[in-house]
Amino acid sequence: MKTATVAQIGCGYWGPNLLRSFLSVPGVRLKWLCDLKPGRLEWARENFPGLRTTADLDEVLNDPEVDAVAVATEPFTHHRLGRAVLEAGKHLFMEKPLARSTSEARDLAARAKNARRVVGVGHVYLYHPGVEALRARLGAGRGGLGRPLYFDLARVNPGPPDPKHDVIWDLAPHEVSLALALAASPAVAVRGTGLRWDLNVDEAAFFEIRFRNGVYARVHVSWRSHRKIRRLDAYCERGAAFFDETSPTPLTFVRAGVDNRIGAKSSFKGDFSYGAGLVETPALPKASPLERECADFIDAVRRGRSPRSDAKLGLEVVRVLEAAARSAASKGREVKLA
Repeated sequence: MKTATVAQIGCGYWGPNLLRSFLSVPGVRLKWLCDLKPGRLEWARENFPGLRTTADLDEVLNDPEVDAVAVATEPFTHHRLGRAVLEAGKHLFMEKPLARSTSEARDLAARAKNARRVVGVGHVYLYHPGVEALRARLGAGRGGLGRPLYFDLARVNPGPPDPKHDVIWDLAPHEVSLALALAASPAVAVRGTGLRWDLNVDEAAFFEIRFRNGVYARVHVSWRSHRKIRRLDAYCERGAAFFDETSPTPLTFVRAGVDNRIGAKSSFKGDFSYGAGLVETPALPKASPLERECADFIDAVRRGRSPRSDAKLGLEVVRVLEAAARSAASKGREVKLA
């Protein structure tokens, strides 16, 4: 496939970023945008010359030139639209989350497998150079941090003006995808708490994920601040890593420190001290995670392989999100995952 022809459904808050990123991938022809709002279609025509626009989904899906369709709409529409795309024989790129329930996500994954279509899911932080560098340091290799022990993740920003789902489904897909990728093990249990004040949905949430290999992750998501927080702390056997997307230096590695209080004899006359070991702030490539994600999806379509963020990961993320929401609704009861 020399040229991959792509269509997109939805052009709300995130849709323009997706349009620009697919256009940045060599060999991609962006042919269609489908949206129900005339104003968004007019905006797209003004900003993307040559892009065809329509409010009729069938017009897009019946176009034999279209190889893949990207969906950037509200999560409650994902299963219906994803199913229509796959039934039309197109490859599917779905913005996070893959679906709004485990059964819906499992259905999309099964349909894609049966149809031999590629599914990519918009877990964009897996493509951040800082996260890639962190993943490379986990493990027992030379210079590695050793086995991960636990993760502490936070994502905070203002909420959408008219939320149709709670903060777990809005913000936590990113944190869950990171925890799953870094733990490299299935999640076995989730326990969560949801908080609400002005809305009839949870505006902040805290939940913990236990993994089969003993790794633990704690997640905090909230709409209750205008300060933007994007933080991931990884604590490992031989040190720790701190990732902050909002920082000019997003990633820092800290080796296990020295504490001379341990084993000190009664005759010790010096100053007691403890502190961090070697601190390293690696230089990271200047690369757009979203552009890299779109390029990986297109390459997967061309080669008939699975992208890094595929339907399997998308399904696992939805399973954890659903369990976290169920636990929060039941006042913190632990939900076990089969």
